[in-house]
Formats: sequence, C-alpha cells, structure tokens
Amino acid sequence: MHRLIRNNHRLLLHILFWIFVIGAFTFTFGLYNKGAYFKTFLSLLFTLPVDMGWTYFVLYFLIPRFLFRGRYFSFFLVFILTCALVLIAERALNMYLADRVVDWGLPMKEIPFWHPSMFMLAININIIVFLAASIKLLKQWYFTQKQKNELERQNQASELALLRSQVSPHFLFNTLNNIHTLVSRESEVASDAIVKLSEIMRYMLYEANSDTVPLQKEIDYLRSYIDLQRLRIKDPGICTFRITGDPGGRAVAPMLFIPFIENAFKHGEKKSREKGIEVDLVVGETSIRLKVINYMQADPAGMKDITGGIGLRNVTRRLELLYPGKHDLTLRSDEGRFIVELILFDQ
Repeated sequence: MHRLIRNNHRLLLHILFWIFVIGAFTFTFGLYNKGAYFKTFLSLLFTLPVDMGWTYFVLYFLIPRFLFRGRYFSFFLVFILTCALVLIAERALNMYLADRVVDWGLPMKEIPFWHPSMFMLAININIIVFLAASIKLLKQWYFTQKQKNELERQNQASELALLRSQVSPHFLFNTLNNIHTLVSRESEVASDAIVKLSEIMRYMLYEANSDTVPLQKEIDYLRSYIDLQRLRIKDPGICTFRITGDPGGRAVAPMLFIPFIENAFKHGEKKSREKGIEVDLVVGETSIRLKVINYMQADPAGMKDITGGIGLRNVTRRLELLYPGKHDLTLRSDEGRFIVELILFDQ
C-alpha cells in the first residue's frame, strides 16, 4: 500500500512538471505570437511526446549509465548525437504537421528545412531536459546527504553498542580469568590467549574506524574472538569455523559479521552438542556468504531475545545503509537451531 501511494505521488509530480512546462512555454511563445495562446498551446502538443521521450531518455538512461559512472566523454557524445535526432524530429513535426494543422492566419511560405531557427529550437528542447535533470540531481544529492548523515549517526550510535556487546566487561572478565587459570598450567596457551585479546582490542580501537577493511583482517578478528570464546567452553570442538575461497584483495565493512557470531555464543546451547556452533564463510567471485548455525536454548524468552535483540537490529540497519540492494539476510529457526545466512554482493 505504501509503495502504491509513493508511485502515485511520483506520477502526480511528473504530471505537474509537464503542466508547468507546457504552461510556461505557452505563455512565453504566446506573447511572441501576439497573444495567440491557444494556437501556441495546440502547436506545443504535437511535439510534447518527443520532448517527454528525450527528457526521460536523458534522466533514466544517459545520466545513470554514463554520467554517474564517470563516463563523461561517452555521455556527451551520446547526448549530442541523440539531441541532433530529436531536433530533426521536432523540426519535421513542426513543418509538416503542426504548422499545417494549426491555422496561424498567415500565408504559407517556403521555408527550408535547415533554418537558423533550429538553433532556438535546440535551446528550447534542452531547457526542459536541463530543468528536469537539475531537479533529479538535486533530489539525488539531497537523499545522498540524508543517507550519509544517517549513516554517520548510525555509526556513532552503534560504535559504543558494538564495543559494549563484543568487548563487554563480562567478556573481558571471563577471558582474563581463563588466562589467569592457564598461566599456572599451560603458559604457552595463556600467552597465545593474551596475544589474541590484544589483537582484538587493537583491531576494534584502530582499524575498525575505516569505512572498509581487508576481508582477511576481519577474518583474523573473528578467529581470535572464537578462539577466546573456546577457552571458557569445556569442549572447544563444539564450535567450528571454516573459510572457503580466497579473501585476498576483498574488502568489507568492519565488524559486520561479529554480532551474529557473538549472538550464537551468547544464546546457543553449548553443552552435550556435537558442532553446537558452526560458522562458515564462503568467499565467491562476486559475493561473500556467512552462515552461522547454533542450537537454541530451550527458553522462550531467550528465543525472543535472539530474534529481536538490539545487536541484530543494529547490524540489520547497518546492512541497509552500507549495502543497499546488495545484500540478502535471512534469520530463521529450524529443528531447534537458529540459522543466520548473510550474502554480500559485489554488484
């Protein structure tokens, strides 16, 4: 329903635009034609379809296909060629149709097809295009700025939330306590755990501030986080982390995957389960796919927290802002398991 209302609103704006164009040209040329407003209006109706076709061709083909992609030479070349065709079409309509149907009360004169007046005709038809393009570009700029501002606010708001959820005092306490226990028994393991914890802190404090990070660094961060979580689980093999494909040369928004993995450790059933938590990251040629599976605790309140938690809502909104139309996120439960599937598309 909302989409239908939006489409109707858009159609109404287009209709009002063309009413304004016809009205403005009727008034201007009507004055030039000594008050023959109605005849001017009728004459303009003959070339209106060509004006509309030319305008929408520029707005919805030339600008998105060439201008927005930085192909400026191709844009101007195609623009000039198509403009010449439109100019010839309008000149033919005026000479052989409009001027013969609309009686101006003047004797017919033999005017050559190629006439200096075509220069003014070219200016007139492009005034419409430039007006429509200005409106479109202004609208595009407005929404881009609005999205940029919203993304900045979202990133600022999510930064503390992410830090609190991923490196919470509870997580740090458990990790340091496990390391303390390991110091007396397995000093080498304890040393490795300290290194992993420092890597997590360094990544979050210094490297995660960029818009994108190398995918390999994000993977290293996930691996360090999972390894530290394994320290507090009696059976470390209960969690598997598999990487398929080559992450080299690929980039991703920082800390985009961690909420799903953190959610699995927080709410997943980790006792007496073989492969209680499974994390699979597949790097394809045109996409990156993350799949996280964990057994759910038999707690209805916990299930509600899994599907509606602040962390998942936050990352869902980040995906909408960072990868609009370029991601697919599925959250579902199946036979006592909670399954997350996220696909990021390159194009």
